[in-house]
Amino acid sequence: MVGVFIGFFIIESLWLFYWHVIWGLCQKTKCLLEETQLERGRIYDRNGKVIAMNEKRYSVFADPYMVNDPVMLGNRIGEVLNKSPELYIDRLKEDLRFVWIERKLDLETANRLLSLNRRALFIEEEYRRIYLNDDMKEIIGSVDVDNNGLSGIELALDDRLKKGIDVYLSIDSILQAKINSLLEDSQKTLKFDKGIVIVMSPYTGEVLAMVNFPHTKNSAIQDIFEPGSSLKPIVASIALEEGCVREDEKFNCRPPFIIRGVSIKDAPHDVKSYDMTLKEIIEVSSNIGMAQVGMKIGVDLFYRYIVSFGFGSPTGIEIAGETSGMLPFRRDMISLTQNSFGQGIAVNALQLISSYAPLANGGYLVRPTILKSSSCNNFLNQIISSETSRKITDMLVNVVENGTGKKAKVEGIEIAGKTGTAQKVINGYYSMDRHIVSFLGYLPAYSPRYIIGVILDEPKVSKWASDTAAPLFKEIAEILLYDEQLKGEKL
Repeated sequence: MVGVFIGFFIIESLWLFYWHVIWGLCQKTKCLLEETQLERGRIYDRNGKVIAMNEKRYSVFADPYMVNDPVMLGNRIGEVLNKSPELYIDRLKEDLRFVWIERKLDLETANRLLSLNRRALFIEEEYRRIYLNDDMKEIIGSVDVDNNGLSGIELALDDRLKKGIDVYLSIDSILQAKINSLLEDSQKTLKFDKGIVIVMSPYTGEVLAMVNFPHTKNSAIQDIFEPGSSLKPIVASIALEEGCVREDEKFNCRPPFIIRGVSIKDAPHDVKSYDMTLKEIIEVSSNIGMAQVGMKIGVDLFYRYIVSFGFGSPTGIEIAGETSGMLPFRRDMISLTQNSFGQGIAVNALQLISSYAPLANGGYLVRPTILKSSSCNNFLNQIISSETSRKITDMLVNVVENGTGKKAKVEGIEIAGKTGTAQKVINGYYSMDRHIVSFLGYLPAYSPRYIIGVILDEPKVSKWASDTAAPLFKEIAEILLYDEQLKGEKL
């Protein structure tokens, strides 16, 4: 009878041990395997070059219930990893069936840990994310230790990548690297604090390059700034589209121009006459002229179009962290005149460059994308007519040929472009010596393949975009055209 009882006790003890120890640990390990067995999707550039990949690594976990002496084992783990043992001792004392010891080690180190206690320590295969392009790190983003997206493309496309689906970007990594090198070299001569260059297709919306310097964050979509005169072609297109201004209509641009007690000034420029047409206003970039054009458009129509061009809301590009920009709360004649020459409105760089797509492609708004597109066009809706688009292109070609954009000119090809020089707001006031400069344009002007945007924050050699952003634009245009010749095809 005693033997039967002892036998029953032993069987029950083994049964309880199985369910509470072995089965529980197996279930935990099974869950881990199910969570980690799927390799995160790779990220490629438009030509199939790997940008982000995975490397197999090995993680070690423990069952504290199976550890007889957590202090001794914790000290030995610390010795192997050359780290303080206190953390491991505390983990091994946990009233849990599972604790991580160390994640994503090389196989040799993981096996050394495993040899310390094969009854309590276990090994698990995992993947570590590897990034191959430093000049894109703020765009690609990052993942946490469990390979969950934290920022950038990794966060925006996290669900897709978690399922093991590979992603092909619109970015040309070779072009990206060339522009990055150019921007880095230019910083030494132009001495700007921050630089942004974006190259985009005016038809597909594909972003072929998005370069930030320095690479501390994705300033192209996260920072906002006043566009200054780069906004003037947009305002001119509204005026022409709605018939608010005739092409031969003259505006008196003699300074000063005062609207309700607020004085609007122009940068110094040589003119034959202060009576200017819209084309001449754009050519010399007259704030006074554009303020009067804005008044012709009127408050309601002006802001309705500004929104339709994409300002005040994110573009929707597949990168986490994009800002919306800012439109003025007060919308009256004073704000209208200031906004008409790019003051009092804040945009991100991608918004501004995207707003030039309708000027370049016949009037259609295009959603920018960081993904390689199989479609020949990704038009959203037509916001200006092809006729208006052509007229604005004529004006912007004139800017490069005869106006403030002469230093962006590339021999043998017509370029449509516009300079922008905006005062920065410091402590609530417009600074007289701190500026953000830009040059935006597209080429070839009448059958454009590229929109290029160059934005420089506080270049020290000159406050004028014509001396800083425009020459840099020219060098980027030459890179694109030379690469086309080498490939014998379009990017």
